[in-house]
Amino acid sequence: MDNADSHGLAPNMNSSLFAAIITSLKDMQLDTANGTTITGLHVFMQDRFDGLKPYCHRREVAEVANLTAFLFHYYGPDDQGSEEHVHISIIAKIIFTIIFVLVACVGIVGNLLTALVIYKTSLLHSHTNYFLANLALSDLCLIVVGVPFDLIHLWMNSQPPPIPGYCSFMSTAISLFTFASILTIVSLTVERYVAIVYPFSHRSIVDRKRVMILIYSIWLIAFFPSLYIGMQFKRVVPDFCGYNRELGIARGSCDYVTSQDLPLRYPFELTMLVTFILPLFFIIFCYSRILITLSEISVSTTVHTPVGTTNSDSSQFQYHVSSATGTYTVHMKSSNSAPPSQQAQKMVIRMLVIVTSVFFICYLPYHIERMIVQHTKRQCDNSTLCLLLYPITGLLQYVSAMLNPIFYNLLSTRFRMAFNNLIKDFISKSDKEYSTLARL
Repeated sequence: MDNADSHGLAPNMNSSLFAAIITSLKDMQLDTANGTTITGLHVFMQDRFDGLKPYCHRREVAEVANLTAFLFHYYGPDDQGSEEHVHISIIAKIIFTIIFVLVACVGIVGNLLTALVIYKTSLLHSHTNYFLANLALSDLCLIVVGVPFDLIHLWMNSQPPPIPGYCSFMSTAISLFTFASILTIVSLTVERYVAIVYPFSHRSIVDRKRVMILIYSIWLIAFFPSLYIGMQFKRVVPDFCGYNRELGIARGSCDYVTSQDLPLRYPFELTMLVTFILPLFFIIFCYSRILITLSEISVSTTVHTPVGTTNSDSSQFQYHVSSATGTYTVHMKSSNSAPPSQQAQKMVIRMLVIVTSVFFICYLPYHIERMIVQHTKRQCDNSTLCLLLYPITGLLQYVSAMLNPIFYNLLSTRFRMAFNNLIKDFISKSDKEYSTLARL
């Protein structure tokens, strides 16, 4: 039912709601600071809704807030309340739109090429690169779905598209791709941790089949919390208690439904803990152990075999033999570079550390913004700076997804060569097709 129909269709419902609100206020007994008890109607007559806000923890007050929001938004004019809140200027919206589109174009092309390069280049078929390909796909999907959603939110904040389930579907999809990226980064870290810190165990438990099963499991695991979060996102309007109410009408913006009866009272705090803080500390621990192990390998190599002949090839070594353990320790004092395998390991770790660091740095402002909005809802509605935080923090998430392919090219010679070969092959095929058509 649209708003135009509702104005002329249900005047009796309007009167009934108003009567229910008045009755609830009359029956409401509220304790004052000086120890006396007064009715909710008395408080309302003195200070309007501001007087009731300190009692929003009471169920009856929250119910009145819900009824009031329904009455106000259902029967109010379409542009009601628009003058009460600040808005982002048209110039700022245009600037944001241009940046969003540029980031989206670079991110889509870069991540699509990353997935294609890994798929078509046999030299890149490694466990690490399988995870990087999965990360590229999740980043690609995040940009394709998330950028249009944020642009619609930027230009039509109070009126998202009139598509059934739009808010829930978009929130589920964005959460799915975000969680898949986080789980992929964590899985990639674990794979490198086991490979370097426990190399013999890695060879016995990690193979291509198990890596692919883990990648499929990542998407399955990410789906269920994403679905739960997405189902909480509806078209909502705020009541005077600060709760986001789903009214079942074509009013409001996409946001998290909140009330005093929700099973999860702190959804954003829990999300930040599970998807940001815990993975961050776990990854820091893993990379710390990895770096320590690589440092030990580069300084000292222990060989549990009898002493034999050794050619130093211009490198100088100091030898120490332990008679108690039979261990032969070689300390390298050469100025030459580390063996190629160690250099490759360090290059991969350097690239992964940069990708992971950028990911968490870009996602930190998003979580901070959600905390600010969650706990200062009304102040944010009237603050231009706070209002700008949403598009800025959203943009940073897509910047993180856009930068990954650039890091692969800058830090990996194999990736760079594979990228160049793929582009050259594409150009040569295009030239051949053009030449064939020209002859015809």
